[in-house]
Amino acid sequence: QQLKINQYLRADDNNQEVQLSNRLGSRDEEASPTSFGDGKKRIFPSWAVVTQCSLYHTDCPNHLEFQDYPFPLPKQDDDDESVKALAASLEWIEQFQQKNYTWDSDSHLIGYEYPAKVDEAAKQKCIASTRTLSVEDQLDKILSRLVPLNDTHNMIAFSMTDETYAKDMLHEVFEMNNDIVGFKGAFFYVAMDSYTANMACEFGYPVVSMPENDDLKKQVQNTKVYISKLLAEQGQPFLFYEMDVWFVRSPLRILQQRMHEFDFLCSTHQWNPGELNIGFYAALANVGTVNYFQDSLDIIEKIPLAHDQKIMHVVAADNTATRENRPLQDHNNCGWCGHENISFPAIKATNPIRVGRLDPHVVVSSPSPVPTEGMVALHTLADRPLKGPFGKEMVAKELGVWYGWGKATSNAGYYHREGSYRRYILLENAGTRGGQSFVQSKGYHNDQTLKRQIALLATLAKVTNRILVLPQVLGDHYAQPLWIYLDLESLEKLGIVYRETNFVSNKKSWYSPTTPFASVTQIATVESSNELQLLTTAGGDLTTVSSDRIPLSSFTPDDPLSAFFAVAIAHPRVKESEALFVNLKHFQGSHIKSAGVQKIHDKLAWCEWGIGTEKYNGVSATELTSTSHCYGKGTSFA
Repeated sequence: QQLKINQYLRADDNNQEVQLSNRLGSRDEEASPTSFGDGKKRIFPSWAVVTQCSLYHTDCPNHLEFQDYPFPLPKQDDDDESVKALAASLEWIEQFQQKNYTWDSDSHLIGYEYPAKVDEAAKQKCIASTRTLSVEDQLDKILSRLVPLNDTHNMIAFSMTDETYAKDMLHEVFEMNNDIVGFKGAFFYVAMDSYTANMACEFGYPVVSMPENDDLKKQVQNTKVYISKLLAEQGQPFLFYEMDVWFVRSPLRILQQRMHEFDFLCSTHQWNPGELNIGFYAALANVGTVNYFQDSLDIIEKIPLAHDQKIMHVVAADNTATRENRPLQDHNNCGWCGHENISFPAIKATNPIRVGRLDPHVVVSSPSPVPTEGMVALHTLADRPLKGPFGKEMVAKELGVWYGWGKATSNAGYYHREGSYRRYILLENAGTRGGQSFVQSKGYHNDQTLKRQIALLATLAKVTNRILVLPQVLGDHYAQPLWIYLDLESLEKLGIVYRETNFVSNKKSWYSPTTPFASVTQIATVESSNELQLLTTAGGDLTTVSSDRIPLSSFTPDDPLSAFFAVAIAHPRVKESEALFVNLKHFQGSHIKSAGVQKIHDKLAWCEWGIGTEKYNGVSATELTSTSHCYGKGTSFA
C-alpha cells in the first residue's frame, strides 16, 4: 500500500505545523490495543519499533501496528506561500556554510553529571585511614558508622571491587544499594586497590581497603571469605553480593523470612540448583558461621589451585552432612574443586551450620541468564572467574537490569537525563527494525558496506554531539547487537558516547512514563526528487508533525553527504529534537568521500571473527554471553 501522507496531514496558516492522524499508514481500521505506555490505543510511528520492540522481542512487529515509513513525502503543488516558506526555511543553510563549521566541542551535554564529592579534608582523612590502618581497624571504624537493619536480623551489606569495576560501577552499585537493595546507611565497599579506595573516599562511600597483591585471583578469593569471617567474629550478620549482581527488587523480604531457618543462605546456578553460587550470600553471626568461613579460608590459602566457590560449596555440604548424621568422605583428587590434584580431608564441623539454597530463578546466575517474574537479582557470569566487566555490563544492559545511576542524584545519569542532556542519534533503515540488514540484495554479506554505514553513523554522532544508540544487525537467522562485531573501545577512544541496542526500549530511558522522547526528527535522502526530507514529531502525544523538503541543489557544493551532515548539524528543528533518526541507505554502496568519515572509519576496530561468519551467524541474542565480544582486542584499518 502506497503511503499517501497528504490524506492525513493538515497544514495550518504558515504551512509549517501539521497534525498526524493516528491512522497514518494503518493496515486495519482498528487501532492497535497497545501504546507508548499510557493505555491508549495507538498506531505507532515507524521509528517507534525501537522503543516498543527490544532486541529479544522478535514477534513484536506482529502484535503492534506501525505506520508505513514516511519517505518519500508526497509532492504538493507549489504556490506563492509555500515557496516563501521554503525560502525562509533555507536561510540557515547559508548561515551554516558561512561558519566554516567544525565539530561541536560542547561534549558535556552527552557526558555525565556525577554525584557531589566530599570536601578535601574529609577525603584526605578517609584516604589516610585506608593507607595506615589495618584491615581489622578499618572495619571497626566502618561498623561504628553503619546502621544495621533491625528488622532484617540486624544485617549490613558489602561488596568488593577493583579499578576495572569501580570506573563504571562504583556510583552504579552504591545508588542501586540505596534505592533498590535496601541497605541505605548499612553498606560498605571493600577496595582491592588504591584507585578504588581513593575514588570511594572522594565521594564519601564507606570503604575498607585491602593490601594490594599482584595475584588478583588469590586476593579476590581470600578477601571475600576473610571479610565474611571478620564480620561473623564481630557478631555482625551481613549480606554479600558481587558488583555484577543487578537487583530489580529488594531481597529484604526473603532475608527476613529465610534467615530464621538458616545460618547461611546462598544463591545457586540457573543450570544447577544444587550448586552454590557465592555471588550472593547472607550469613548470621555465630560460632558455626565463624568456623565455616575459617575452614573455607584455610583450604583456599593452603591450596592455591582451589576455586573459592567450589570450596565453599564442599565445606557447606560437609556441614549439612554432619547435621544430618551422614558419613563424611575425604575430598581426594577433587578435580571439581578447581584442579584434579586438589585433596583435603572432610570437614568435621563441631557447630555445623544450617545451609539454605535460593531457588535459581530468584537470583538468576548464568552466562546466558533468563529473567523471570519472580527474580530479585540477575548475576551475569563469564566462562571463567575474573573476566573483565565489559561483557557482563552489556548483557545486563541489554536485559534491562542495569540500574543506571543518576536516577536520584543527577540530571545527566545513564538513563535518567533531563533537558538538553537528552540528545540521541539512531539508525533508521526502513523495514529493518531500526537496524542494519546484512542480508539485503544490495550489500548482501558485505561487511564493508556495514562498516561504512557504522562509520557514517558514528561520525554523525560525533559532529552532532549526540549519544549513539547502537543499532542491531539483522543477519541470516537472528537480530543481534552490534557489540558482538564492533570493538566498542574504539568508539570510546574517538570520544563517541554510546548506549546499548535496547536502551530506548527500556522505559528507564524514556522522557516520561508514557513517552520515549519529547521530540523526534527523521531524515532521509530521497533520490527520486533529489531532496533531503525531514519529518519532526513533537508534543506530549508525539502526534504534532512538521515536514521539510530541502533540494540538494540548495547546498554548495551539491554533494549529498555534505548536505546530509549540514542538515543533521544545523537545521533548527533537528538541533532542537531529542532523538534524531537517520536513514543512510543512500550512502550504503558508495565509497566514503569525506575525510572526516574516512578517519573514523579507519579507526573503528572490528572483531577478528568477522560479521555474519559461522561463529555467531546461528546464535540468537538470547544465547549471547558476557564473553561474546572483543572489547579492546579488535582490528582497525589505522
